[in-house]
Amino acid sequence: MKSIKKVLSILLVLVFCISVLAACGKDKTDKDQTQTTSNAEQATDTSSEKTTHDKQEEETRDVTRFLPPMTTKNITLTYASWENEVLTSHLAKRFMEKHPNITVEVVTLPLDGYNDALLNLISTGQMPDAFWILGECDFAISNQLLGDMTEYWENDPESENVLKTINEGKFGYYGTDRKWATPVKFFPETIYANKALFDQLNVEMPPMDWTWEEMVEYIKKMTVPELGIYGFNQYRRIVTWYPVAADDNCWGEFGWDGESYDFTNWADGINLEAELINGGYHAPPFDSDEAEAAFGDRTMWAADSGKIAFQFDAWWTFNNLFAQDTYLEKGLIYVPYLVPRAKDTKSTHMMGTLDFGGISSATEYPREAYELLKYMNWSEEGWMAKLEAYSTLTNPDGSKLSLDALPITLSEKVWSEVRNFFPGDDDPYSRGPWFDYFFEHCKEPIPYGGTMIPGFASFLGEGYAGVEDSIINGGVNAHDLVQDLNEKANAANREAMKAFDSYE
Repeated sequence: MKSIKKVLSILLVLVFCISVLAACGKDKTDKDQTQTTSNAEQATDTSSEKTTHDKQEEETRDVTRFLPPMTTKNITLTYASWENEVLTSHLAKRFMEKHPNITVEVVTLPLDGYNDALLNLISTGQMPDAFWILGECDFAISNQLLGDMTEYWENDPESENVLKTINEGKFGYYGTDRKWATPVKFFPETIYANKALFDQLNVEMPPMDWTWEEMVEYIKKMTVPELGIYGFNQYRRIVTWYPVAADDNCWGEFGWDGESYDFTNWADGINLEAELINGGYHAPPFDSDEAEAAFGDRTMWAADSGKIAFQFDAWWTFNNLFAQDTYLEKGLIYVPYLVPRAKDTKSTHMMGTLDFGGISSATEYPREAYELLKYMNWSEEGWMAKLEAYSTLTNPDGSKLSLDALPITLSEKVWSEVRNFFPGDDDPYSRGPWFDYFFEHCKEPIPYGGTMIPGFASFLGEGYAGVEDSIINGGVNAHDLVQDLNEKANAANREAMKAFDSYE
């Protein structure tokens, strides 16, 4: 009996082995058949697998990016800026509702003398936990005001959804590997075209996607000296705009590429500006006999005369002036154009005004200070609170708050709401299409040099003094100055970077 059982056991094992071998054989057959596919299909499969693998790795990295938790203790944070106090108080209130353990004290300092006022606060032991920086970055760097927020910025998913040049250009790193500051306000540079004047002269409006060369052609075409009409007037200038417009690899004024200067395109820009000014295409100087002859009032702002085709200006000029009834009722209909790029360039970068802010190097609560700075300036949630304020609140004099800056966040929800604050399809002056295009394409700004390039201010005050006047009024060819300016500007940057040697 035992022998029979033993035989049966052996037979069962054999049957099992045969079944496994058959299955393996089938698997091998299937694999052999698969191997008959073409090399192209194999390459496609491999590429697809690699893409899937890369995506999985990217998703894994995204999942692992997170900010450290915030304190649950009751704390107080101070926030300093020159922003409208009605707005900042509203934002602070909303932040405190979200974080009931945090009390926010808003400090509003005057724009005029802001840096001195900030230093006065610090000298009395009242250093704000989060604050704005006015103008030159050298002020904040040399005084060691800025705390390192690399850990927070580089692990915050929201920091990826901001104007893309901020991360691409490492704005606020100041040539180091640490994030010291970040843009808090964004004003795109703007060329305002006088729509009414184009109608008057029966000239078709420029294409919205114009090139730099087309802009120059229109400036010349729209200049009619016998009628006292000029191609352009400038608050913002060609010399500043052109290096970025002409070079895909330019990341700042004077041909800054992120590491050093090359003034070659600057020279082309300032020579062009001199040519247009001296050729009579620019509006006459303020308070000059020429201005009186052209406008009937020597102290009239050229854009107020209606006799210029383009005003080179800042974004805030629209709400402050061109949107006002006092202009519209005079028939002054200005529409926004982007600063164009030179023909054959591929980049869509353009100059913009970016104000920066940071967290204090002395704050006891850097994580919470970062969160406050973010909420007040670039988070989607904070921007929705801003839009609530712009829609419902008024200044002490009863006037409405003005939406001056555009969002730093790329949130479609926020940008869609912002669009509603400006002329649209129902605009009686038909300005809507220009605003549609402008908002869609203005989101890749390059900041002014002083805000992000250490040593820029000292170079302006020393190595650059008198240079523009020598070209525009003295007939000097800017290209003859390029090598000397390169050396002086780069030396100023190297010297300013030494300030970081004393940082821990």
